[in-house]
Amino acid sequence: MKKITIASFFLFCGLTLSNSVLAQVTTPMVLGERDRLVVDLIKLAFEKSNYSQKIQPIDTYYSEARLVEEVKQDQVSVIWAGASNSMQQQLKAIKIPIFKGLLGHRVFVIEKSNQAAFEGVSSLATLKRLKAGLGRFWGDTEILENAGLEVVKPVKAQSLFYMVDGGRFDYLPLAVHEAWEVVETQKEVNLAVEDDILLVYPMAMYLYVNPKNRALYDAINDGLETAIADGSYNQLFYQSPLISKTFETARLTERRIIKIDNPLLPADAPLHREELWLDIQER
Repeated sequence: MKKITIASFFLFCGLTLSNSVLAQVTTPMVLGERDRLVVDLIKLAFEKSNYSQKIQPIDTYYSEARLVEEVKQDQVSVIWAGASNSMQQQLKAIKIPIFKGLLGHRVFVIEKSNQAAFEGVSSLATLKRLKAGLGRFWGDTEILENAGLEVVKPVKAQSLFYMVDGGRFDYLPLAVHEAWEVVETQKEVNLAVEDDILLVYPMAMYLYVNPKNRALYDAINDGLETAIADGSYNQLFYQSPLISKTFETARLTERRIIKIDNPLLPADAPLHREELWLDIQER
């Protein structure tokens, strides 16, 4: 009988395994419903691309800058962050807005008794009469200022809640899936979510991988494209606890919409692909 060497045995085994079976995929620490939804979408992509992987979040919180370095060093496999030219210069972006642009749909956190100040606001021109408040180094600050809106810019983000409560500015624009949680958790100040306005600008959150990890990029990109085409992406997204609760609470279709541009959005963002973006009239 012909002898089978150890090397030839493992070579044979390797040839019979799927090419998609590689090391486990690590992600940033999962901190809440938003991150859990992102991980679920990655799992869906793997399922659609037949990429047999276990996803393992790390157990340490890192800043975005640190996460970028961790991906470069192959210590973290995939991260999620806003679309930007800077990020795309460092890592390889899967250019599918995983939250369908929801991050660019903003409602206003206001002082609870100040709703009347917004009753006549129905356009960018009328919104300019009021002051926004945002962190000094937040990307959203530049977006609003580019539109000609006045923005009060404290260095410390925590100061924003006390400043809007104290009348230093009129509104704090937050993503629709964030605003009510902020109001609920900031119990020491008198805050509410404004009733009628929705500020909209194009904003994408992308997944990013090491440029050298082509297999992972293809698995996520191709899997997401398949899920979008067969409808399973929208099904998972809109039926998730975070998004379904957001639409129920925010009443997006009933709000007065004010649109502004986003000068920070990379020029190659897929704005032409309507199926990738949120259409609140369809929900």
